[in-house]
Amino acid sequence: MSTEEATGRVVSVFGDIVSVAVDEENLHEMGIRGKFLRIETKKGRSLIGIVANLNLIDELYRQSGGRLPLVKGYRDIALSRNEIIVSILGTITENGVDRKIDAIPSPGDEVFPIESDELQKIFSSGDIRIGTLNTDPTVSVKLDLNELATKHLAILAMTGSGKSNALAVLLTRMLANYEYPRILLIDTHSEYVGLAKEDSPVYDKTVVYAPTGKFKDILISSGIKTAELEIPYWLLTMEEWYSLIGLDPRATRQRRQLRAALRDLKREFGSDNAHLDDPIYFPLDSLIDELSGRRDTDEILMKIEDSLENEEFQFIFNPANSLKLMKGEGLEAVFNYITKPIVDAGLKIIAMGGLSSDIQNAVVSMLLRSTFRFAIEAKLLGRPLPTIIALEEAHIYAPSYYATAKQIVERIAKEGRKFGIGLIVVSQRPRELSETVLAQCGTLIALRTVNPSDQRHIERSMEDVTSMIISSLPGLGKGESVISGPAVALPCLVKVDLFDNVAEELGKRIGLGGKDINFKEEWQKEISKEDVSRIFSELYSGVEQKKHAFEESSKSSLELFFGEE
Repeated sequence: MSTEEATGRVVSVFGDIVSVAVDEENLHEMGIRGKFLRIETKKGRSLIGIVANLNLIDELYRQSGGRLPLVKGYRDIALSRNEIIVSILGTITENGVDRKIDAIPSPGDEVFPIESDELQKIFSSGDIRIGTLNTDPTVSVKLDLNELATKHLAILAMTGSGKSNALAVLLTRMLANYEYPRILLIDTHSEYVGLAKEDSPVYDKTVVYAPTGKFKDILISSGIKTAELEIPYWLLTMEEWYSLIGLDPRATRQRRQLRAALRDLKREFGSDNAHLDDPIYFPLDSLIDELSGRRDTDEILMKIEDSLENEEFQFIFNPANSLKLMKGEGLEAVFNYITKPIVDAGLKIIAMGGLSSDIQNAVVSMLLRSTFRFAIEAKLLGRPLPTIIALEEAHIYAPSYYATAKQIVERIAKEGRKFGIGLIVVSQRPRELSETVLAQCGTLIALRTVNPSDQRHIERSMEDVTSMIISSLPGLGKGESVISGPAVALPCLVKVDLFDNVAEELGKRIGLGGKDINFKEEWQKEISKEDVSRIFSELYSGVEQKKHAFEESSKSSLELFFGEE
């Protein structure tokens, strides 16, 4: 039993929730949501709990029957009953904290605040620092890397609450702390490409993979280390073809036509018993010819021809490097080339900014399929390649409804840990995210979330999430989070470190992309004709219009009015 003076006493117990009475002078120290307290039980056990809420009652007002005018000098003589609602989290041991609650508190048990040095021992035992306790900025909170990777992580919040900052802090510290990390980041809006700039603290371990075209040229001109992203069409599965061409499940006739044509081509250029999803090369002209020779294929032909002419699709339908390797060295050389983002150590950012969701789904599906297959074979051969896959805007790839990449994302969520694949899902729309994926995420970093549907979805899908955590989400400030799960010692309220500060710690200054546009600043600036001209040039670069065509058209128009001379 502690010899120090208690600052509170247990007055009621309901399961693992206790009510603690405190004096007025101790309320400011004890009554802070997220504050950790120690309860000394009569059996000599020390329990650790977290302040979940307050229950403050004015006894004088209550006894007056709620008739405020009857209470003379109300402000001066108010009698308060201060109770703190505490959620019991575990038992304090010599080695830290055990989440098992092996004693039952009872009324009269003494309650004490936990000192900073004791909290430091509890929360600094992990590997990757994420921030500091909200209630004690001197205490660092670190996450256990193995628990984070093998049990998966979800970072959830509403827009502008700090999801991107939290992910960037984690990734940067992983790269800084380990020599050969292997991280694949699906960057849906190309927010993280700045990590591959020369002034980035992790420049030497980061590469951006981007499709050939205007966006890649912009990245290169901005000093960002960039590599070619190619997804050769002959490696696509049927579902990925459907996604690219825009054939949803209701387009059954067109799906059957494309399926039959691809099956025949795979058998023509492969073996007679080739399967639809086998990686067999065939010329695209052959696909057009195959479909043209069949009845009622005008609609599907038009979709394919439109896709082939679309510049966005060129890294799939005209993958120059893969075609050269295929014709020269064969399929294994192509596979080695396109799996570099998977095999090479470091952070590989797949920049998807500007691509449609259908293309993004097909790309992510193929990359994750390849990653999963590679991880399985590597494990079977006794040389595992542990990899973390971070999915920004995860609700696009694994929504609650159908999507091309959903099946492989869910499979990795369920089976990835066996083969060394960890998953980080980041979303601002938890209610639209697959419950299967969310349920497999053992660790949660939840920033400000006010939508009741999102809150219910989080609580329903994740077993370690308590009502105390859910009730905290609307009141969080920017960058503040609730963290729970096996990667952290105890559920806690955390102020996430700022990425800019982390970069400075590593000797660099760099900001993340994806920040909101400052209307107040931009509306003070006039847009010039030169700016408009530059935008026009970027939009229509490469489009040539012969002058004489316009002159001929103008001449014909005049003749309609005035006749020929």
